Amino acid sequence: MGQDSQKELQDLSSVHDLYLGLLEKNLGHVVPVPAAIKTAAGSPQTGDNDKQALETMRQWLDVLDLATTPPLVRDALKARPGFECAHSLLRYFAGKGSLRSGDRDKTDCVVTHLFRNPAAAASPWQRPEIDSPFLAISQSALAFEAEVYHALGDVASGSMPAEHVQLLQEFEYLYQELEEFRHFDQIMDSGIVQRVRELKQSLGRSFYHPDSLANLAAWNDIFGRKFDLLFHDATKQIKTFAEHVQKGGGSILSRVDKDITVQQLSQIETRELLADDYQHAQDEFRKVSRYQKAVENKRPARPMSSALAPMVGTSPGPMQGIAAATGSRSRAAAEHDEGGFSKPIQTEVLAVHPSEAVQNAVQEGKIHSSRQQIKELVRSATDPTVAHIIPVKRTKLTLSPAEVEAFRADYEGEKSFRANYAALMMTLVAYLSRMIVEVDEYNQKAGSAYLWKPHADALGYLLAILERLSLEGGQLMAVARARGLADKASALEASLDKLKDYAKTVSQTLRTAEQSSGR
Repeated sequence: MGQDSQKELQDLSSVHDLYLGLLEKNLGHVVPVPAAIKTAAGSPQTGDNDKQALETMRQWLDVLDLATTPPLVRDALKARPGFECAHSLLRYFAGKGSLRSGDRDKTDCVVTHLFRNPAAAASPWQRPEIDSPFLAISQSALAFEAEVYHALGDVASGSMPAEHVQLLQEFEYLYQELEEFRHFDQIMDSGIVQRVRELKQSLGRSFYHPDSLANLAAWNDIFGRKFDLLFHDATKQIKTFAEHVQKGGGSILSRVDKDITVQQLSQIETRELLADDYQHAQDEFRKVSRYQKAVENKRPARPMSSALAPMVGTSPGPMQGIAAATGSRSRAAAEHDEGGFSKPIQTEVLAVHPSEAVQNAVQEGKIHSSRQQIKELVRSATDPTVAHIIPVKRTKLTLSPAEVEAFRADYEGEKSFRANYAALMMTLVAYLSRMIVEVDEYNQKAGSAYLWKPHADALGYLLAILERLSLEGGQLMAVARARGLADKASALEASLDKLKDYAKTVSQTLRTAEQSSGR
């Protein structure tokens, strides 16, 4: 046994007490306990008796496991102060190494509870925000992994097989997909819940490795909050629609779409659904998704939210090219905002279809994030001789001296040539970084049924605005030469050429996507 037998027996007794209390509370009567279990749990054992007591407790807990659901365990942990019981449960499941889905789900509940409730204010990990970049999430998971090792003690397993380590790397792509969801029906249509369940199942007993548990806890926490947020938004939208119909004199039996009535919309219960296990409530969640689509189809088009205005370029700069990049589409576009709908923004931005505007805003947000990350890497480099080498996915991006200087400069809020020059240099590098990332991710998922498409769309967007960047660069180079700053003009031209050269790879990748069967 990897764990001290007396310590394991204490853990099993703790789990037994928890299960027994949960079952008796829900059944409303005492659960008969075999005499052998009372003996094993109530007194210390030695030698062969020790082994027999452990085996007896394990077999009895196997029975109780079948009667105890993950939501019961989750809610019980919330009501218990301290972490002793959670740690006992974690050691119990890790030592058991069960491949049953119910045991995996309960382990999920335990490890996610620990991740969400750091034991002390000075905890080595912090719960990331829903929209945190993957780097911040992975750092939190890594810090939490040390806590998992500490909690498991001797139960912690050895190294993971290489194929399972690679499986865990899929979470980076899953986070990127999650980041793009803006509506509850997108989560349901994506099948992401089932795909993550299949990934967990594919891990086999490596599911219980501290590396897996730490990464899974971070995913469960962030996905759970995003799921709840979008679910509440959807149900609020559905119920508000039902209320408006009734206040306008409509019947509760009137049909919104085919078999969906206003009465059904008004009777959605959110708290009960979220408290249940997803596997049991998924039919109800799909129903909410259907209702949301039906309501959306009945709602009139609305003006684009002003919340998107700073993201889609109503002022000069790198964000300005969205309307140009999307061609001459209808100017009657509308956009949904999480909190409602607000006044129209400038007319030229309305050339973008609402759903496309959201996607473009997402891409611009990623570019901005990339620019900030590169800036932090350059400025925080302890060795100035390697500050120009930036890791990007599986490769490295080498910055020119002028690009390094642009990231080190601080012209925040300044309206001048040098500020505009530094801003454009940083933007060109950020765009190149994003192209490299999306090409790599497209190639990783090219063989999948649908995971490739968001990356192909991102590459299409990046390629479409290259002409505008070239125009801005040409104008700035002309100003530089007029001021006698030939070196700056040459450096900017070199950065543009580097971006254009890689754009050829992007074009080839998109041609490959178009030529693939069924695309």
